Amino acid sequence: MRVAWLACCALGWTPIAHAQDLSFNDALARASDGPRVEAGRASVRAAQLAIGPAGQLPDPELVLGLENVPLSGVDRYRLDRDEMTMQRIGIMQEMPSGLGARRSMAEAEADRAGADLALAELEARLGAAQAWISLHYVERRAEALQALAEEAVAAAGAARGRLAAGAGTVDETIAAEIEAARLADRLAELAAARVRARGELRRWIGAAADQELAAAAPEFAVDAGQMRERLRRHPALGAYRAEIGAAQAGLAMARAERRPDWSWGLTYGRRDPSFGDMASIEVRVGLPLFQPWRQGPLVDARRADVARAEADTHAAEREYSANLETQLAEYDALSANLERARSVRLPFAVQRAEAAAGAFAAGRASAAELIEARRARLEAELEAIELEERRALVGAQLTLQYGESLP
Repeated sequence: MRVAWLACCALGWTPIAHAQDLSFNDALARASDGPRVEAGRASVRAAQLAIGPAGQLPDPELVLGLENVPLSGVDRYRLDRDEMTMQRIGIMQEMPSGLGARRSMAEAEADRAGADLALAELEARLGAAQAWISLHYVERRAEALQALAEEAVAAAGAARGRLAAGAGTVDETIAAEIEAARLADRLAELAAARVRARGELRRWIGAAADQELAAAAPEFAVDAGQMRERLRRHPALGAYRAEIGAAQAGLAMARAERRPDWSWGLTYGRRDPSFGDMASIEVRVGLPLFQPWRQGPLVDARRADVARAEADTHAAEREYSANLETQLAEYDALSANLERARSVRLPFAVQRAEAAAGAFAAGRASAAELIEARRARLEAELEAIELEERRALVGAQLTLQYGESLP
């Protein structure tokens, strides 16, 4: 009775009905609006808004002053007695030499933010895809286990009845009870896996993860040639290229430091009316006299940054190319294995289980033989489901990373 109760509890896996099922593409669409993606969009907007000000001149400066005020003598602290004393007002404007380089740096930062956004979107969509697929196939495994668990519970009850009637054996009854308990344990493990998978899906799409999943599993059209052509569009490689752009902008800014900044100013000096007012104009120019010790090392450092970014990009291109070939080969192997599992292994396992059930009913097979045949059928079904899940996961990775459109 304890085994039957455990099996019934495990079999009570009844999903809550919802008004609308959550499809695979719905999950991807919701992941594209997640908080991490929204944060990336805000970063892009902030970087784009910073481009315009980066290329502008600094604000002009207002100059106010008192010039040549006597500090001693009979006219000390007087502003209207000495001909050199004046009240001065003017404007000063700095003219930095690297405005173009600063704007280029701001544009590079915007490109880098855009690349980070593309990566965040890819990460969210991949995470949602993997979580949806995992949850879908956990439920598929549960359905397969439930069907066999019901048979096992019924077989355990029948074995107890035969034993009570004197027609069965103790070993047969114990074997049936153990098999029912084993299947109940596996269903309990799947229940925990279901909670984990739904929690992972909730991480990427929020409360929508509590909806019932659509019954249809995603199908992916994997075209190896097209995916190889789209390799360079991978968001991760775009992020590496954005790093090159930022490093080049940093090099341009370092080179701009070699050119002197300058500024100009215009002032008006008001004096006593008996002396007349005066005007002044001035230009200030920086003197980068120590470039071998200051600007020169900075230029070399930024040049090294560019070389590092380019080398990282080349290494990443090789890495992602190798990953693509590995995933394509894995997808082909999984497709072939899944086809054999569906067409050969699973049908034979089903036939064997049906034959064992008929032989057991006719008294030509033992309970152990029946249990073994049913177990083989279950393992064949679970193996096919596992292969289908692995192929779907690889197909999702290939399509989302290198595909032009979603399934």
